[in-house]
Amino acid sequence: MADSPQVYKQTIYNMPNKTHTTAVVLIPPETVQPPIQTIRQIHDRNFRRWMPHITLLYPFAERQHFAAITRALAKAAKQVSPFSIRLTRFDAFKHRKSCTMFLIPEPEDEIVRLHSVLLQHLPDYDDTARFAGGFHPHLSVGQFQHRSLHTEQQRLQTEWQPIQCELAHLSLIYRSPETDDRFVVAEQFPFQTRS
Repeated sequence: MADSPQVYKQTIYNMPNKTHTTAVVLIPPETVQPPIQTIRQIHDRNFRRWMPHITLLYPFAERQHFAAITRALAKAAKQVSPFSIRLTRFDAFKHRKSCTMFLIPEPEDEIVRLHSVLLQHLPDYDDTARFAGGFHPHLSVGQFQHRSLHTEQQRLQTEWQPIQCELAHLSLIYRSPETDDRFVVAEQFPFQTRS
Protein backbone atom coordinates (compact mmCIF):
# COMPACT_ATOMS: atom_id res chain seq x y z
CA MET A 1 0.00 0.00 0.00
CA ALA A 2 1.37 3.43 -0.92
CA ASP A 3 2.26 5.75 1.93
CA SER A 4 0.09 8.84 2.21
CA PRO A 5 1.36 12.30 3.15
CA GLN A 6 -0.27 11.75 6.57
CA VAL A 7 2.08 8.81 7.16
CA TYR A 8 5.06 11.08 6.62
CA LYS A 9 3.60 13.67 8.96
CA GLN A 10 3.25 11.03 11.66
CA THR A 11 6.78 9.77 10.97
CA ILE A 12 8.37 13.16 11.51
CA TYR A 13 5.75 14.73 13.77
CA ASN A 14 8.04 14.34 16.75
CA MET A 15 10.80 16.24 14.91
CA PRO A 16 9.50 19.82 14.74
CA ASN A 17 12.93 21.23 15.56
CA LYS A 18 14.09 23.37 12.67
CA THR A 19 17.49 24.77 11.93
CA HIS A 20 18.84 27.49 9.65
CA THR A 21 21.76 25.20 8.79
CA THR A 22 19.73 22.97 6.44
CA ALA A 23 17.38 23.58 3.49
CA VAL A 24 15.67 22.02 0.50
CA VAL A 25 16.53 23.97 -2.66
CA LEU A 26 16.71 23.99 -6.43
CA ILE A 27 20.26 24.55 -7.71
CA PRO A 28 20.74 25.72 -11.31
CA PRO A 29 23.19 23.57 -13.31
CA GLU A 30 26.83 24.60 -12.89
CA THR A 31 27.03 25.42 -16.60
CA VAL A 32 24.73 28.45 -16.12
CA GLN A 33 26.08 29.64 -12.78
CA PRO A 34 29.05 31.87 -13.84
CA PRO A 35 27.07 35.05 -14.65
CA ILE A 36 25.02 34.63 -11.47
CA GLN A 37 28.16 34.13 -9.43
CA THR A 38 29.80 37.20 -11.00
CA ILE A 39 27.03 39.35 -9.52
CA ARG A 40 26.90 37.50 -6.22
CA GLN A 41 30.65 37.73 -5.66
CA ILE A 42 30.37 41.52 -5.65
CA HIS A 43 27.00 42.05 -3.98
CA ASP A 44 26.05 39.00 -1.89
CA ARG A 45 27.47 38.81 1.64
CA ASN A 46 26.47 35.10 1.59
CA PHE A 47 28.43 34.34 -1.59
CA ARG A 48 30.80 31.93 0.15
CA ARG A 49 28.16 30.35 2.39
CA TRP A 50 25.45 29.47 -0.19
CA MET A 51 25.57 28.17 -3.74
CA PRO A 52 23.15 29.86 -6.20
CA HIS A 53 19.75 28.42 -5.33
CA ILE A 54 15.99 28.81 -5.20
CA THR A 55 14.81 28.07 -1.66
CA LEU A 56 11.90 25.68 -1.23
CA LEU A 57 11.96 24.69 2.47
CA TYR A 58 13.94 26.72 5.04
CA PRO A 59 14.60 26.45 7.91
CA PHE A 60 14.57 22.68 7.67
CA ALA A 61 15.15 19.51 9.70
CA GLU A 62 18.25 18.95 11.78
CA ARG A 63 20.80 16.66 10.16
CA GLN A 64 20.20 13.80 12.59
CA HIS A 65 16.67 13.56 11.17
CA PHE A 66 17.66 13.42 7.48
CA ALA A 67 17.26 9.64 7.30
CA ALA A 68 13.61 9.89 8.37
CA ILE A 69 12.89 12.68 5.88
CA THR A 70 14.67 11.58 2.71
CA ARG A 71 11.90 9.14 1.80
CA ALA A 72 9.35 11.98 1.81
CA LEU A 73 11.63 14.15 -0.34
CA ALA A 74 12.19 11.32 -2.82
CA LYS A 75 8.46 10.66 -3.09
CA ALA A 76 7.68 14.38 -3.57
CA ALA A 77 10.34 14.68 -6.29
CA LYS A 78 8.79 11.77 -8.19
CA GLN A 79 5.53 13.69 -8.44
CA VAL A 80 7.19 16.36 -10.62
CA SER A 81 8.75 16.17 -14.08
CA PRO A 82 11.94 18.07 -15.01
CA PHE A 83 11.09 21.59 -16.14
CA SER A 84 12.80 24.60 -17.69
CA ILE A 85 13.07 28.07 -16.23
CA ARG A 86 14.34 31.39 -17.55
CA LEU A 87 16.18 33.90 -15.41
CA THR A 88 15.42 37.13 -17.22
CA ARG A 89 14.32 39.81 -14.77
CA PHE A 90 15.48 41.26 -11.47
CA ASP A 91 13.27 42.32 -8.59
CA ALA A 92 13.83 43.02 -4.90
CA PHE A 93 12.45 42.46 -1.43
CA LYS A 94 12.55 45.63 0.65
CA HIS A 95 13.47 45.11 4.29
CA ARG A 96 13.62 47.71 7.03
CA LYS A 97 17.31 48.51 6.65
CA SER A 98 18.26 47.04 3.27
CA CYS A 99 16.97 45.26 0.17
CA THR A 100 17.60 41.81 -1.28
CA MET A 101 17.79 41.72 -5.06
CA PHE A 102 16.92 38.52 -6.88
CA LEU A 103 16.35 36.95 -10.25
CA ILE A 104 12.79 35.81 -10.93
CA PRO A 105 12.58 32.20 -12.16
CA GLU A 106 9.96 32.13 -14.92
CA PRO A 107 7.52 30.60 -15.26
CA GLU A 108 6.92 30.18 -11.53
CA ASP A 109 4.11 27.63 -11.87
CA GLU A 110 6.17 24.44 -11.69
CA ILE A 111 8.20 25.69 -8.72
CA VAL A 112 5.05 26.73 -6.87
CA ARG A 113 3.50 23.33 -7.61
CA LEU A 114 6.66 21.56 -6.39
CA HIS A 115 6.55 23.61 -3.20
CA SER A 116 2.92 22.57 -2.64
CA VAL A 117 3.80 18.91 -3.20
CA LEU A 118 6.63 19.18 -0.67
CA LEU A 119 4.29 20.67 1.92
CA GLN A 120 1.83 17.81 1.39
CA HIS A 121 4.60 15.44 2.50
CA LEU A 122 6.35 17.70 5.03
CA PRO A 123 3.69 20.06 6.39
CA ASP A 124 5.72 21.08 9.45
CA TYR A 125 8.28 22.87 7.26
CA ASP A 126 6.00 25.58 5.87
CA ASP A 127 8.01 28.69 6.84
CA THR A 128 8.53 29.75 3.20
CA ALA A 129 4.75 29.79 2.72
CA ARG A 130 4.12 32.13 5.65
CA PHE A 131 5.23 35.39 4.01
CA ALA A 132 2.66 38.08 3.30
CA GLY A 133 2.36 37.12 -0.38
CA GLY A 134 2.82 33.41 0.25
CA PHE A 135 5.66 31.41 -1.33
CA HIS A 136 7.62 33.53 -3.81
CA PRO A 137 10.30 31.66 -5.84
CA HIS A 138 13.48 33.72 -6.24
CA LEU A 139 17.24 33.39 -6.68
CA SER A 140 19.00 35.98 -4.50
CA VAL A 141 21.97 37.84 -5.98
CA GLY A 142 22.81 40.44 -3.35
CA GLN A 143 21.96 43.01 -0.72
CA PHE A 144 21.60 46.71 -1.48
CA GLN A 145 20.81 49.93 0.33
CA HIS A 146 17.40 51.45 -0.33
CA ARG A 147 18.93 54.58 -1.87
CA SER A 148 20.96 52.62 -4.46
CA LEU A 149 18.48 49.84 -5.26
CA HIS A 150 16.76 51.41 -8.27
CA THR A 151 20.02 52.44 -9.94
CA GLU A 152 21.70 49.07 -9.31
CA GLN A 153 18.66 47.12 -10.48
CA GLN A 154 18.53 49.12 -13.72
CA ARG A 155 22.27 48.63 -14.27
CA LEU A 156 22.14 44.88 -13.69
CA GLN A 157 19.04 44.51 -15.86
CA THR A 158 20.72 46.37 -18.73
CA GLU A 159 23.86 44.22 -18.53
CA TRP A 160 22.09 40.88 -17.96
CA GLN A 161 21.87 38.20 -20.64
CA PRO A 162 18.89 35.90 -19.90
CA ILE A 163 19.64 32.34 -18.86
CA GLN A 164 17.55 29.26 -19.56
CA CYS A 165 18.12 25.94 -17.83
CA GLU A 166 16.40 22.71 -16.91
CA LEU A 167 15.85 21.74 -13.29
CA ALA A 168 15.80 17.98 -12.83
CA HIS A 169 16.13 17.36 -9.09
CA LEU A 170 15.71 18.68 -5.55
CA SER A 171 18.76 19.19 -3.35
CA LEU A 172 18.92 18.69 0.40
CA ILE A 173 21.76 20.88 1.68
CA TYR A 174 23.43 21.54 5.01
CA ARG A 175 26.09 23.82 6.42
CA SER A 176 29.22 21.76 6.91
CA PRO A 177 31.86 22.48 9.57
CA GLU A 178 34.33 20.65 7.29
CA THR A 179 33.90 23.38 4.64
CA ASP A 180 34.09 26.48 6.87
CA ASP A 181 30.30 26.39 7.39
CA ARG A 182 29.53 26.52 3.68
CA PHE A 183 26.43 24.74 2.49
CA VAL A 184 27.04 21.45 0.69
CA VAL A 185 24.68 18.98 -0.95
CA ALA A 186 23.76 16.04 1.28
CA GLU A 187 21.56 14.33 -1.29
CA GLN A 188 19.73 14.98 -4.54
CA PHE A 189 16.28 13.68 -5.42
CA PRO A 190 15.59 13.33 -9.16
CA PHE A 191 12.27 14.32 -10.63
CA GLN A 192 10.34 11.65 -12.50
CA THR A 193 11.70 10.80 -15.93
CA ARG A 194 9.52 11.89 -18.79
CA SER A 195 8.13 8.97 -20.76
